[in-house]
Amino acid sequence: MIHYKNFHIPNDVVTTVPKRSDRDGLPLPRYLTISETSLRAGLRFPPPAELVEILKRCGVCLSQFSYRAMSVTVGVIALFRDRGAVLTPEHLSRMGRLTSDMQGRVTFRCK
Repeated sequence: MIHYKNFHIPNDVVTTVPKRSDRDGLPLPRYLTISETSLRAGLRFPPPAELVEILKRCGVCLSQFSYRAMSVTVGVIALFRDRGAVLTPEHLSRMGRLTSDMQGRVTFRCK
């Protein structure tokens, strides 16, 4: 059971359990699919603008990020913010590569 307090989920965010026919890569309109793994990797709400930009640039949805890709990305976003900078997709691409497997899961490989 996911507790809102543990993962800083605002009270106005409604969580639902998907039906068997739902697919995480194709969420319903106005829905966002996330896994508990993403929350444990450091995802908080609202998602950082840098993460949203990286997802858009890569053409993937949030649920496709593996634990490693999510934890690396969120960690680097936090590091950049601590230093007064903004992580861009270009910065991230200099550190490593986001790759996709046959199932569409996105992982991060360091250079």
